[in-house]
Amino acid sequence: MWAPLSRGLPFLGRQLNCHRCPVPRPFSNHRGRVLISTQSAGTQSADVLVIGGGPVGLSTAYHLARMRGGDGRGIVILERDPTYKRASATLSAGGIRQQFSLRENVEMSMYGRDFLRDAAELLRTANLGEEEVDVQFREHGYLFLACSDSGRKVMRENHEVQREAGCEDARLLDPSELSERFPWINIEDVLLGSYGEKGEGWFDPWALIR
Repeated sequence: MWAPLSRGLPFLGRQLNCHRCPVPRPFSNHRGRVLISTQSAGTQSADVLVIGGGPVGLSTAYHLARMRGGDGRGIVILERDPTYKRASATLSAGGIRQQFSLRENVEMSMYGRDFLRDAAELLRTANLGEEEVDVQFREHGYLFLACSDSGRKVMRENHEVQREAGCEDARLLDPSELSERFPWINIEDVLLGSYGEKGEGWFDPWALIR
């Protein structure tokens, strides 16, 4: 539940009229669910202040509370637009993939993939009762195509990075395999494809941050 602060905060030389978002959601560490407690709506002090209540800010607060054994007291999120009408997160397609060239990005995305898969349990809260949180995660995959020798080389190098990071769901496809799997694609100038068979796709950002 959102609650307005009684006063604006000076931020980068201007008044920032914000709304306070507590850290209300319980989490599961797969050994049992732990409830995250929160401060009252009127609280104006905090030992951790997170600016921005989008996916990054909410995730930061969530995992800080998790590190505290589920105790979210003292963690406050400030969000200037609690409706999220103009937020890039809710206006995005909500895509997720593991096909990156940097190992850290692959690992973070695999963590996000697992989080989305378990979101129904991880994001269940007492005020929602037994209502299941459905983030509409659809694992329909990402397909990348290489149409030059240099592109094919980079795609193979990226695939090795992904495999070394632990991603086993991305598969390299030659033109004949692409044609068989995706007969509607013109592969006349395609040399290689990379397809995430699982773990990649899209979800509903609004359902995730609500």
